[in-house]
Amino acid sequence: MDLYWQEPELQLLTSLLTRTADKAVIDVGGERGAFAEELLRAGGGVVHVVEPEPSNAEFLRTRFLQDRRVVVHEYAITEADTPLVLYKSMRPSGEPLTYGHTVLSRPDTDEIAWGEAIPVAGRSLASLDAAGELPGRVGILKIETEGNDFAAISGMGPLECDVVMVEHWTDLPHSLGVCPWSVDEMLAALLPRGFSHFASIVHRGETALIRWDEPSVPRGQFGNLVFIHDRLVQHVWPLVFKCASACAAGAIEQLEEHLREVEADREARLEVIHQLDARLKARRRGLFRLVG
Repeated sequence: MDLYWQEPELQLLTSLLTRTADKAVIDVGGERGAFAEELLRAGGGVVHVVEPEPSNAEFLRTRFLQDRRVVVHEYAITEADTPLVLYKSMRPSGEPLTYGHTVLSRPDTDEIAWGEAIPVAGRSLASLDAAGELPGRVGILKIETEGNDFAAISGMGPLECDVVMVEHWTDLPHSLGVCPWSVDEMLAALLPRGFSHFASIVHRGETALIRWDEPSVPRGQFGNLVFIHDRLVQHVWPLVFKCASACAAGAIEQLEEHLREVEADREARLEVIHQLDARLKARRRGLFRLVG
């Protein structure tokens, strides 16, 4: 199952899970269970996977049929209980995708389009908590709703957690467009809950960097914000630093590999130039002999 290049996020979440008092997890926008599976392997308790897209939800129920630690909820998480429309993503060619579905209306782009629109049940985390479908306290709350993360946070109610991860970007012109909320807005919503700090994971092509309390994301790049509760920050800072160092080392390794490829390409081009120069000189010598 695909993590969609989010291995650094998974590494950080699994590390933080070792230090949370509660091992339960809520995975909002769980798609086909890649994060859920890895968090279980890392010591997660019950993982509540919330997924609104019907075929993904059915896949999850089949995938975790024999695992009582996984509970699948077929809802779209938003600020309050209400019927919603889910816009299903596909490639411009019409090929369906398993990711990118959103309750926000987005224009089609050269990389992704939204074709079928289906009705789904919109629920808030507070409502699911009150109904006993979700626990009132978890270690990790992971949210990936393709733009509706702020509404999900706004509807948390009394739900408590140690770690909150949300998707963030500035502008993705080839897919989701402008992010409908700012980091300042998200921070203002989470500050009263005890979240003053966050790790920002920004993906730039094949590399990713982890920064502390740094909200900026370059246009065209995506990332995630991992908010860590104030009561936990001093205990997990070494883990965050370790993950950040691993990302930096990976970025340097990829840069070195790229430089090696550039150097190899340069040497190959120089060899072609030398061969052409040698042929040209040989032709000139032949021409001189004919003239002489």
